[in-house]
Amino acid sequence: MIQSGVFAGLALIIIAIMIWYSRKETKKAQGRALIDVIFARLKIIIGFYQVTYGLLEAFAFVRWPDVLEDISKYSELLQWNLLQIAPLHCLFPSIHVDAFRSLFASMALNASAITFFAFIFGVRYVMISASGSLTKEEKSKRILHAKELIYKNLFFFLFVTYLSTCSKTANVLPLACRRLCRDNEETLCDNYLKADYGIRCSGPRYHLLLIGAYFNIIYVIFLPAFAITVLWRERRMILASKGDLTLPRSEDLSLNNVTRSSNREIVIGLSFIYENYTAKAWFWELIEMARKLSLTSGLILLGQENRAYVGVTCVLAGLYGMLFAFRVPIRDAFENKMMVTSLAVTFVNLGIGTVSRIPAENQAPVEPPDDPLLDTLVFKITVLAANTLVIGQLVGKIVA
Repeated sequence: MIQSGVFAGLALIIIAIMIWYSRKETKKAQGRALIDVIFARLKIIIGFYQVTYGLLEAFAFVRWPDVLEDISKYSELLQWNLLQIAPLHCLFPSIHVDAFRSLFASMALNASAITFFAFIFGVRYVMISASGSLTKEEKSKRILHAKELIYKNLFFFLFVTYLSTCSKTANVLPLACRRLCRDNEETLCDNYLKADYGIRCSGPRYHLLLIGAYFNIIYVIFLPAFAITVLWRERRMILASKGDLTLPRSEDLSLNNVTRSSNREIVIGLSFIYENYTAKAWFWELIEMARKLSLTSGLILLGQENRAYVGVTCVLAGLYGMLFAFRVPIRDAFENKMMVTSLAVTFVNLGIGTVSRIPAENQAPVEPPDDPLLDTLVFKITVLAANTLVIGQLVGKIVA
């Protein structure tokens, strides 16, 4: 309750600050709606801390600095992991939440969100339809506006929980299993889930539960595929309305001027995906999503446990940061700086991982020697400052 209260309080403070600041800047931001500005900046902050948590989970064999592990622990709250916020085994000791139950809880959370928003729209629809003071045209406009808000909040919630859903799905797949032996001759061996060594990757129970994971893969593939298909079709309609599909102008590629298509409410609901990007980079959020998945779920499935693998991931993260800085896909200068900062800090965190303590493979677990540099107070303060720099930028701009 204390963790949830502190987290909710910080979230409300950040949102309130963003609303207060955005009211002053909205007129200068090329006519952007206030909710779009809030979602764009929340998307950067939430995405950064989700990747931070995912990296430390994927490279769990690295002994990360304590301060970074603490940041990762509280970053899990941004995954909307209810079992971490309120662990059921603490409230009910007889209940054991394993990797599969965690996955099914994530699936239930997404299904509950869809049901909740559908219920809210149903109530709103009945209230508008039953109003006798509104004309038929006014009722139609209000219902349309209610649809837009419902879609916008629902899709944003689903995309916030998307990385967590993917990670939990990857954790239970056969590729995430590890072979363990009970003898030196390696004759008594079996495969177990790395995320939960209490689950054996064999037997009828595992394969039965695995059906739920395969079913969830459909959702994992469908959500981004649905988003990109709807936006691509809308873009084609905008281009067709201009009468020139071969050499369209850059402003013609923008999805901000949505056509009066049957998908209008859905396109506006998905506007947080493309709204803060330039016209030619309307699809960049899908690239960003692929980066996040590769740094979280992809690493879980590959599962290599050595320092070189952390170093390769660090290099790839640095190359993507250079590409982003060169391409400048975000049209708002401040949001672009926030994103570049988040990519730079991710690169720094991976650099820390390459020099952190990693126990030798195929040996008994021995406490690795202390590193005088990684255990200094100055180093911990530096790591903490770097990982709070994304939020610090937002606060610093407001104070300045």
